[in-house]
Amino acid sequence: MNRIPPMQISETFDRVVVVNLARRPERLERFWNLLSDWPFKKPERFDAVDGEAVGVPAGWDKGPGAWGCLMSHRTLLDRAIADGVNTLLVLEDDAIPAANFSELAAQFLHNVPDDWDGLMLGAEHLLEPEAIRFGVVRCVAANRSHAYAVRGRFMKVLSQFWHNTTNDHCDIVLSSLMRHFKVYAPDPLLIGQDVGHSDITGRREYLRFLNGEQKETIASADPRYLIEKLVVRVSLNNSPRTAQYDARQVQA
Repeated sequence: MNRIPPMQISETFDRVVVVNLARRPERLERFWNLLSDWPFKKPERFDAVDGEAVGVPAGWDKGPGAWGCLMSHRTLLDRAIADGVNTLLVLEDDAIPAANFSELAAQFLHNVPDDWDGLMLGAEHLLEPEAIRFGVVRCVAANRSHAYAVRGRFMKVLSQFWHNTTNDHCDIVLSSLMRHFKVYAPDPLLIGQDVGHSDITGRREYLRFLNGEQKETIASADPRYLIEKLVVRVSLNNSPRTAQYDARQVQA
């Protein structure tokens, strides 16, 4: 198991990037304002490929937003590989960390197995993940690309698959590789996706991929999230999948 001293948390990832379209400066400003409790390196802004501007190739039917997303993530990954980066954390500008993020991230990194190929700090589990230990699950099939980390050989394999895909969202490709690589996620998740207009779906999205308690904490401090106070929370969304593990294992 990893044993990362607190003073080394900032060095967990060789490079941290945030993907942002030049025409969406308001999202980047919001993102920077959320990083007061951030334990890793300051993210470098990556100028996202604008699918609306570059157009899509023949045969692509997922829309220009999804094409720009794929091109952005593929390009930044290829650049990291070329630069000799071994561990890469990728964020999108609608990422929203849970309260007490630094403490929770340190706890997760303390408990995650040290054989990880990828980490999904934020995700949507398409299939039920495997409980590993308290606060840690292994992803079976999980999509979303707003907060993930990759390292080592997995970076090159993911790049190859992103180059070879002809009509799939980048996060679906990432998800398809999880049966062959060790990809873990915190339980509950630590980074959600914020409210606002999505350049992928073309519609307004609500706060997603955090549990009910996490959403309520955010809503209590920001009136934009009033709807989160009105939504009925279901027990499945509140109870960690690893709740059966004794909490003392966090420090094991």
